[in-house]
Amino acid sequence: MVRSLIARLNRGENRRGESDSRVGVLTDRQAPARTALMKLGLLALLAALLPAAARAGEVIVVTTTIQAAVDAASPGDTVLVPPGTYRESVLVRTSEITIRGSHGAVLDAEGFNNGITVRNGGFSQGPDGFPVCPALTLHDVAIEGLTIKNAERNGVLLLGVDGFRVSDGKYLDNEDYGIFPICSRNGLIDFNRVEGTEDAGIYVGDDDEITVASNHVSRCTIGIEIENSTDVVVRDNKAIGNTTGILVVVLPGLPIPFTEDVLIERNVVVRNNFPNPVPADSGEPEGLLPTGTGILNIGGDRVVIRDNVVNQNDSLGIAILANPFAALDPRMEPNPDGNEVRGNVILQNGQSPDPERAQTPGADIVYDGSGTGNCFAENKFKTEFPEGITGLFPCS
Repeated sequence: MVRSLIARLNRGENRRGESDSRVGVLTDRQAPARTALMKLGLLALLAALLPAAARAGEVIVVTTTIQAAVDAASPGDTVLVPPGTYRESVLVRTSEITIRGSHGAVLDAEGFNNGITVRNGGFSQGPDGFPVCPALTLHDVAIEGLTIKNAERNGVLLLGVDGFRVSDGKYLDNEDYGIFPICSRNGLIDFNRVEGTEDAGIYVGDDDEITVASNHVSRCTIGIEIENSTDVVVRDNKAIGNTTGILVVVLPGLPIPFTEDVLIERNVVVRNNFPNPVPADSGEPEGLLPTGTGILNIGGDRVVIRDNVVNQNDSLGIAILANPFAALDPRMEPNPDGNEVRGNVILQNGQSPDPERAQTPGADIVYDGSGTGNCFAENKFKTEFPEGITGLFPCS
């Protein structure tokens, strides 16, 4: 805050970032008293604003628990976590807070639901009986550089947060999800390593305007999942050695009944042949995912899949399918519409389809022909199902 205030003053801008014509316009012919008054006014302004900015930018070093430091923090503060292992679960209810882990700082959440939870509110029920997201009561929260492991549910859960970043961390062997923003918006998840979840490593659910970039995800049932969300970018990630690399899906009974406007580009999605740990007859949707799936779009609209490398996935490379869950939610429309698959390298997929879960023969590209406005162009591939399907739906 101090830096931004000084920068605005140096540029001759006011607090709203507008050019201030009063700065720098005095000449030698003007009275010295007027110049002195302006200097005094500027000093008074700085005296009034700088103490508050300084207070808002304190660094609080963890000496006992991360939770104690978070409880002591005010908006704008940074909680610095020294190297060591912290056996706890942390609840954040303060906006504009950064939790920054030093190299070697480990939050071991064994025995707790979540490693870090960022939330103030909870779900309510709408008049139609479906859940309603809580208000966006928190904003501008960052979690950086921590290793979070062994949570019984989630490494990080963010609920009702407007503006967040989760970056440069390791999320290891958390039971359900490594990083899970829900009912949140304006978020960035980048430069993390996520391993060993029984659901999704990175799960974007009921969110808006989220970017997932430059992460490495492995040994998860789903590497990266975009579910019931809008305006999401999945870029420059590596999804290697999961059951499914990247999943776009609409599931029933959630606050948002659609998934739309998703960009999936420049990702490496290879060898996602990790055996699905969820039984096919478990009743869980992830149990139905074939081992060896690259990028799968189930009922999403306006999903652009471009410039990815999708190789050596045993069941399929890239697939677009109608949504089999739509009958469970009257708000849902089952067909995938307006999707584009362009400029991908999709090779050596489908050579050993999951014998229990695969619903089609193995192939580089699979499309069931449902929906409208779906197209394929400039992809490098060898096999498709049905044969010739991409030629029937070229991009204009």
